[in-house]
Amino acid sequence: MLDRLPHTDAPSLILVVDDDQQNIQMVGSLLLKHGHEVLAASSGPEALAKLEFAKPDMILLDVMMPGMTGFELCRILQARPETRDTPIIFLSDPCDKDVVIEALQYGGVDYVTKPFHSAELLTRVDLHSNLQKSRRLMSAIITEKNRLLEIVAHDLKNPLNGIQFAAIMLAEGAKGNSPEQDQLVGSIMDSSARAFEIVSNLLATPVLDELKTKIRNEPVCLNENAAKAVRGFEQHVRSKQIHLEFHNAPDAIMVLGEDKTLLCCFENLISNAIKFSPKGAHVAIKIQPDGGNGEFRIEDQGPGIREEEVGQLFQKFTRLSARPTAGEASTGLGLHIVHELVSAMQGTVLYEKSRLGGACFSVKLPLAFN
Repeated sequence: MLDRLPHTDAPSLILVVDDDQQNIQMVGSLLLKHGHEVLAASSGPEALAKLEFAKPDMILLDVMMPGMTGFELCRILQARPETRDTPIIFLSDPCDKDVVIEALQYGGVDYVTKPFHSAELLTRVDLHSNLQKSRRLMSAIITEKNRLLEIVAHDLKNPLNGIQFAAIMLAEGAKGNSPEQDQLVGSIMDSSARAFEIVSNLLATPVLDELKTKIRNEPVCLNENAAKAVRGFEQHVRSKQIHLEFHNAPDAIMVLGEDKTLLCCFENLISNAIKFSPKGAHVAIKIQPDGGNGEFRIEDQGPGIREEEVGQLFQKFTRLSARPTAGEASTGLGLHIVHELVSAMQGTVLYEKSRLGGACFSVKLPLAFN
């Protein structure tokens, strides 16, 4: 009996997996009467075959089945990107709490025991069906917001480029300008450069998760990427009169990673060290093996990180008390991006107080050949 529950307001496609045909018929009938669509499978392999052609909103999964248990099937589904987020409700005979805990540990969102109480089963199905639809709606809203942010940031780059170019032309033809006019031109150049950096970082943020999924870890040279990153800041180092000490390892250190991603991380860390160091300061970079890892280590003479702020270092858009020393832009994204990309390459980023008095960041990546 259906206990007079009204039709669901969140109709879903539900896959019922049970080796007992009577259970499939009973559960399927309840779900159909309640407004859901139903797929049925009598074993784990049959369920996997049907999932090749259908994408259910939810799976009701029997625990004890011959050949492949529900736990084994759940583990397979959790490992697949296309089914990882599909809610699974386990179904089984009454049992002890350990089995219930095991079902939840395997990735199930809920557990219902047999014989089924129809109202309870349908209520739980509706609950998780609504939660799934809410998650998908939120995901779509976030995707749309990120896309809008990307479009706005991208469209801002062209006028900012125009402002920068105009400021450069004004500076080059500034022979008859007064000191006040020179100062205004310099302010335009600095402000447009900071705005351009902010926009560039905003463009990087929405696609960071996508970039992480596409990283291919393969043998790359830590030394070469570090040297390339250092060369890219030669002009910046000269303009702030920074003494950059670069100790490259004598032998090639091959780590697992991706060249362009590794270069991006090093550039962010070098940029920060220069940005937060005062004019004429010292920055030291060292490349060295460290046990089963290769290490990129950078130290500066900036203000460092306050002890109470260390826990916020790698969070998105974090603005700490330390500020750039020459008015450079700081969006609070650089360290977050480095942390996320290094983690995606199975590495670690660590912070400690520098022996030079400022900040010290260490990137460690597993050696490609041990």
